[in-house]
Amino acid sequence: ACAHLAPALAKMTQLQSLYLSDNRIDARGMKHLAPALAEMTRVHSVDLNDNRIDAEACAHLAPALAKMTQLQSLYLSDNRIDARGMKHLAPALAEMTRVHSVDLNDNRIDAEACAHLAP
Repeated sequence: ACAHLAPALAKMTQLQSLYLSDNRIDARGMKHLAPALAEMTRVHSVDLNDNRIDAEACAHLAPALAKMTQLQSLYLSDNRIDARGMKHLAPALAEMTRVHSVDLNDNRIDAEACAHLAP
């Protein structure tokens, strides 16, 4: 499904909010979505709650997040993000200076994962 959705999303360069929660998006899906997300430089809010985002999916997502210069809210709760995933996400999050809210609730974030957020 993500392979079919991604080309349409890539054309939505003026989109401000994107809600893709509860869609079972995993690494394979994120591989298709990430390039489209990278084109959405004006998006203010991205909701990817309740998917299957793991370390491999984070590796695809992180470069796209770094290009979302207007992003203010990022919702990633109820996924499978652990220390390996946070290792990919942390550098992108550090560059996102406009972000007001990041929701990482209900993941697999432990002390090792937190260490990537605050080196």
